[in-house]
Amino acid sequence: MTAYLRIFLLLVCLSVLSWYSFSSDPSSDEQQGITKTAVNLANCQQQLAQSRMQTYAEHYILPYEFKLLSWNIYKAQIDGLLTDLQNLNAGADIVLLQEAIEEPSLTKLKPYWRFAKGYKSGGVQSGVMTLSRWPATVHCTLTHKEPWLRSPKATNIVEYALPDQQLLLSINLHAINFAFGVSDFKQQLDDAAAIMQTHKGPIVFAGDLNTWSDERQALLQQTLTQLGLHEAIYLDDKRTKAFGLALDQVWVRGVKIKTTIVPELVSSDHNPIIATLTIEQKVQ
Repeated sequence: MTAYLRIFLLLVCLSVLSWYSFSSDPSSDEQQGITKTAVNLANCQQQLAQSRMQTYAEHYILPYEFKLLSWNIYKAQIDGLLTDLQNLNAGADIVLLQEAIEEPSLTKLKPYWRFAKGYKSGGVQSGVMTLSRWPATVHCTLTHKEPWLRSPKATNIVEYALPDQQLLLSINLHAINFAFGVSDFKQQLDDAAAIMQTHKGPIVFAGDLNTWSDERQALLQQTLTQLGLHEAIYLDDKRTKAFGLALDQVWVRGVKIKTTIVPELVSSDHNPIIATLTIEQKVQ
């Protein structure tokens, strides 16, 4: 074997080992809370496809039952918000925040977090934030624009590893609000639906969906039910409403909703949703 051939084979081996090390343990980015921003829907789908080909270590695996908190925190502008959020966070495993701000008081709530930029006012950058007790297998961001204000509205897409080689897809969405008709709202939903269509396992879809009209609610319902999702039921429904319709919602597929609670709080202009969820196990 020639010296050139030995060097070539050594470089190939090092390249393979380097790729394997990076792809099998993506926790370095995750621990730093770095969001891998997708330029477009296709890039996000590519990231998800690559991640789904991997096997993840034990510390990535979620239990079958966990608690979800979804809350629009109104940019943490009202006194008492952080205290209320810390209290709710203590009992939650996955936290989906809308109108969050990227600051230590929020990012330290959980070991792992991802932030997707939305509206910016002055020096305050808000967006959607997904936090969890476990690292994500992959995460990416989709951004759409409010047609009037031209400000961004973000969708945070995160997948987690489950037992039995399943993956949980979590979509945290702050929906387009100020628009005539539903075409822009529909485009945002359609892009999220395109992500869900390629996912074979359980799904949690939640956020401030701005469903303040019958037309918006009907479109949301049609889009999600066609994908096999169903909405959480609230025995004591104190969700924030506009024109009689709830703005904040939780939808699931392949997941049982054991309990839902909507506390009445004054530290935001929205009330939070707390849900206890159980993954439906594969039939062997």
